[in-house]
Amino acid sequence: MSYKRLGDYIQQVNQRNKDLEVDTLLGVSITKKLIPSIANTIGTDMSTYKIIERGQFAYGTITSRNGDKISIALASEHDSALVSQIYVVFEVIDANVLLPEYLMMWFSRPEFDRYARYHSHGSTREAFDWEDMCEVELPIPSIEKQREIVAQYQAVANKIKVNEQICEKLEATAQALYQHWFVDFEFPDENGNPYKSASGKMVYNEELEKEIPEEWDVVKLEEVSSLKYGKMLDSDKFLTKGYPVFSGYGIRGYYSEFMYQEPQILVLCRGVSGTGEVKLSPNNAYITNLSIVVEMTESLMTKYFSFYFLKNDDLRTLDSGSAQSMITTGDLYFRNILKPLYYVQQQFDEKVIQILEMKKVIKAEIRKLTQLQNILLSRLATLNNKKTIT
Repeated sequence: MSYKRLGDYIQQVNQRNKDLEVDTLLGVSITKKLIPSIANTIGTDMSTYKIIERGQFAYGTITSRNGDKISIALASEHDSALVSQIYVVFEVIDANVLLPEYLMMWFSRPEFDRYARYHSHGSTREAFDWEDMCEVELPIPSIEKQREIVAQYQAVANKIKVNEQICEKLEATAQALYQHWFVDFEFPDENGNPYKSASGKMVYNEELEKEIPEEWDVVKLEEVSSLKYGKMLDSDKFLTKGYPVFSGYGIRGYYSEFMYQEPQILVLCRGVSGTGEVKLSPNNAYITNLSIVVEMTESLMTKYFSFYFLKNDDLRTLDSGSAQSMITTGDLYFRNILKPLYYVQQQFDEKVIQILEMKKVIKAEIRKLTQLQNILLSRLATLNNKKTIT
């Protein structure tokens, strides 16, 4: 079986939203997914936007601003949606010859990204245009073989999706527990009864401007924690494997050393978005200067209660940046934090740790399944000995 020219199997689609019948606007991410657009469309003429239908592709031709990725995605979750005019929309001419899902697997390979970047051209901005896309060559086995390959890949993808949903439900469970105990104040009292429903005494707190349980307190964050910025990175210490480098926005890579052995509470303190979000770092992580580390120093304040309190506090209001979004340690010093009785915090932490351990196991399975996905993608090139895209 020889490699085939892709241009013989695909065609451009240029359907515009002239009648304004479609209002769902999507963008194409570098993770090769169609995602809700964050563009401000107030006053925008939506009739000029392109319609993309289920089974069609959209891609951005400009590659110089995407690092090593080309933004391309297959529409699979919407019957019809809109994308910006900057995207090229195209479709497979005959799905009985080339499955769109099989083609998307080919586009998902890192080898395709390298190929697209290598064949991009331009002076101020490099582009992988439609003519370049048409010159891509790939193996196109029988439709039965394509269906078999896609079925294997989608079975793994579906398992990953189910596991991600389980992780979301576990996190929702932890959030609901926090809400029940520390917002509704229905934590179990010393007799195991819901505190507020069992007529537990409440007193008004001026700092929080609401009633809290009688023996609880409110303190300033600086009284119970140490606030430190993460550190700059040394490019010479980056590794392909090692300790995770965590910015708060995610794991950026791996490093030859770590700063914290245990998970730490982080407040994202600068960036284009997300400033004020509260995260937990992974074990043995190096924390970058995009985050403030909140180390609890008060022995009667537990880590996971403090984490969920800060996570549910609206720290975005502390953003003091002008040109760039920013929060400083000074902004956090005088922030109020609730101080429940220690035994209540301990009980909460015990339950949350169980939930986080379950998430940890499931995420480990997701990583293994993702590795299996990558293996399946790499096998596409072994359908034939010729290697046009490597």
